[in-house]
Order: sequence, then C-alpha cells, then structure tokens
Amino acid sequence: MKETLEQIKQRFKNNEAACQKAVDNFALISNKTRFRTLCLLTEGDFCVGEIVDTIQTSNFSNISQQLRLLSMAGIVERRRDGKRIIYQLVDEKVRDIITYLHDNYLNA
Repeated sequence: MKETLEQIKQRFKNNEAACQKAVDNFALISNKTRFRTLCLLTEGDFCVGEIVDTIQTSNFSNISQQLRLLSMAGIVERRRDGKRIIYQLVDEKVRDIITYLHDNYLNA
C-alpha cells in the first residue's frame, strides 16, 4: 500500500537526527586528507606516522588534527600500543561508504 503524504511527512520528521548524522559524516569525508586517511584505515589499523608516510600529502600535525576530528565524531578509535597511538576505523556505515567510493571512483 502506498504511503500518504502525511505518513511520508511523519517519516521525514522522525528521520531528522539520522539525516543530520549522515550529512555530518559526508562533511567529514569530503575533506581530501580525511578521505584518504579513511581509505587507508579500511585496509587496517595504523599510527599517525604510517598514515603520513602512506598518503604522502600532509604533515604529522595535520593528520593528527584530522584524526582527532574523526575520533570526536566516533568514526575512528584510538588505542595506545607502547609509545604509539594506533587508529582504527570503527564506524561500519562509514567503512561501507568509503569502500563504495574507493571501488567505484579510485584507481587504487
């Protein structure tokens, strides 16, 4: 049975928070450094130095700042391994988006 306009309006109203989270995540992903960092983190867990060496587009402090933003958004988590901080992509929905974009738009 087809939804009425009122049902559609109610569904849109109920999805406001989810819509905002999606828009916020896309805003985070739209930064080239963060996107490339997330692409790398789909491959495994890495420290800042490894990320800088691999994506070769930014310096240590910029990558650290971008990782902090991703961490605050709950997209990545960090853990200590001795003196190193290791970053891991934990948001599976973002992982799926990054994988889709990588598979369909990048030659890597």
